[in-house]
Amino acid sequence: MDSQEGTSITPRKPRGQLVLFLRDAGVALLFVVFILLAMFAYSGLWPPLVVVESNSMMHGVDNTSHIGAIDTGDLVLVKKVDHPRDIATYADGLSTGHKTYGDYGDVVIYKKGGSDTLTPIIHRALIYLEPNADGLSYRSASLRDAPKSAWSTYPANDTWDHLTGALVLMNVSYNHVTVQIDIGNMIRYFEAQGIDPKPGFITKGDHNQQTDQTSWGPGPVVDFKWIVGKARGEIPWFGLLKLWSTHSLGSPAPDNSVRDLWIALALIIISPIAVDITLSIREKRLGKSKTLSPGQDEPPRLEETPPPNPPGPS
Repeated sequence: MDSQEGTSITPRKPRGQLVLFLRDAGVALLFVVFILLAMFAYSGLWPPLVVVESNSMMHGVDNTSHIGAIDTGDLVLVKKVDHPRDIATYADGLSTGHKTYGDYGDVVIYKKGGSDTLTPIIHRALIYLEPNADGLSYRSASLRDAPKSAWSTYPANDTWDHLTGALVLMNVSYNHVTVQIDIGNMIRYFEAQGIDPKPGFITKGDHNQQTDQTSWGPGPVVDFKWIVGKARGEIPWFGLLKLWSTHSLGSPAPDNSVRDLWIALALIIISPIAVDITLSIREKRLGKSKTLSPGQDEPPRLEETPPPNPPGPS
């Protein structure tokens, strides 16, 4: 304690540091809860995020991730949909210009075959097809306004509202692939099952060459009832933590995603420490300044007064 100012600096007690730590942890937890509740309010689903396990939506051939595309290890926000009209397909985007994740149309998350036990698929909705009343053809209003240069049919006399053979979409996605949708095979599939043709979506991963229905099915279309929601936004890299911990990585993690994840984690850990150090230094300086008089570099010193001379002889 300074003898003149009477100001003391009391070091922090361990109990006080614990209280501060619990307070900061509580604030951080409340912030995370608020973010999750906000995501739930927007998406209408719980959990509101899914982790991308494979490279089927990546853009490029060198397994390099890109912000704005859906890459292995990304977290993707899922928004609930109530009607097929809530989903804009690739064919819709050809005329409206609607794009998500680097290409026309929405990306949907759906349960393969409607199964709750299989891992959901996150792929782009290419087109929505509806059967005509005759049960022998399909229609797609999305093609009505789409540029004719972007699609063709076989036989050539098929039209957007009367599709019986093959529908071909040209220059699809970043790799400009030609995608063929066999309408005739769809009709024969339902006929063999003894049921009327059903409406549904044709889907494809941006990185894949063929549609999901051509590659592995099941069934010729994705029933709207199978769809969990559509993708909206992403949190890159952080899903790798879950994939590593659960051993569910479906394809190799992009090297630049791994690098960026470690950098992000380091910044998250280091930033609070740096802030705490800065505040501690500032607090020490403020405490020191309280012990000094204005304009002085050192505390004032008391001058000793010499004792009075003893009285002389009388």
